[in-house]
Amino acid sequence: MKEPLHSRRIWKRLACLAAMLFCVAAAGVPALAQEAAGDSGSGQSGIPEEWAQVTQEAPMTAGDFSGMTLSDWLEKGAEILRESLREPLRLLARLCGLLLLAAVGKSMCTERTSPELAGLVDTVVTLAVFTLCSSCMLALTGVLQDAIETSRVYIISFVPVFASVLTACGQVGGAALYSGFFFGAAMVMADILCRVGLPLTRVLLALNATAAVGSTLDLSQLTASVCRWTKWLLTFCATVFGALIGLQGIFAQSADTLALKTGKFLLSSGVPVVGRAISDAMGSVLAGLKMLKGTVGFAVIAVIAASFLPLLIQCCAYHLVFSAGNIVASATGGTKSAKLLSGLSDCVSLYISMVVFFSLIVISSTLVMILLGNGG
Repeated sequence: MKEPLHSRRIWKRLACLAAMLFCVAAAGVPALAQEAAGDSGSGQSGIPEEWAQVTQEAPMTAGDFSGMTLSDWLEKGAEILRESLREPLRLLARLCGLLLLAAVGKSMCTERTSPELAGLVDTVVTLAVFTLCSSCMLALTGVLQDAIETSRVYIISFVPVFASVLTACGQVGGAALYSGFFFGAAMVMADILCRVGLPLTRVLLALNATAAVGSTLDLSQLTASVCRWTKWLLTFCATVFGALIGLQGIFAQSADTLALKTGKFLLSSGVPVVGRAISDAMGSVLAGLKMLKGTVGFAVIAVIAASFLPLLIQCCAYHLVFSAGNIVASATGGTKSAKLLSGLSDCVSLYISMVVFFSLIVISSTLVMILLGNGG
């Protein structure tokens, strides 16, 4: 008869211990909410100081995003397009003028002298096209590298803050996943893009120029194959990363949901009178914290969008410019210039793949952490 009594005492002590822990948590989290509400009058928007600092560094907050109207979006889009399309349109005008002028000079050489001189003119025009386009390509490479470096610096400061938000929302496993797997993958991918991907594009630029000008060595197929396989590799890595972060996020959220429901059950059943009320109060506090989770998580999405969306539009514009230049060069008989512009178009498509790849990794991982746990 002593053993059942002893076991009942153990269960009572465990229930009392769980009730005490949840009472402390229930008392501590509302205090955090009160402190956050006290900061709202000083421009912190109800977010604790370390959370508000991250959101203030973003170019747009979640409140600004939800409050924008159609006219605001049209005005913002027109501003982004105006800034992004200025240089590509200038390059298109210069490129078309150069190719048309070269076509006129080449036709005169063909009629009055010999085809050898026309080939020499084609080579000189190809070098002029490369000189005109290489400065834009190198500037685009520098902008892409700066965007990746800026995003990496912000992610380093953002991940610990967002992990604390996830922990406060009861997503302990999600916080460990975001600060571990995602953070490590983002840093590695950013380092690979800056140290391997961007230098590779510079090498491809040189190979395209050599393939276009050289008469004996044709490297156009090599550069096209390198661009094609690099884009395939980026697509494969993004697919594998998305599958891993999604599956691990679902498994982590299942464990977090089970822990929260078990804690609420122990609290409501272990404390005789006020256990149910404390459990309901904690549910309300967690619902408020999940709203703050979306607000804080939106900050990194805004930073990535502001850094890479204008760059993506500019890359697409350069891709169209080089494709249009390729059509004009082919129509005017500039075979070498057409080959060079085709290679430049492939390089810009590689830039587009890098931008989409890095942006997709950051945004998709953050959205997974924001969406998971909102229903539990």
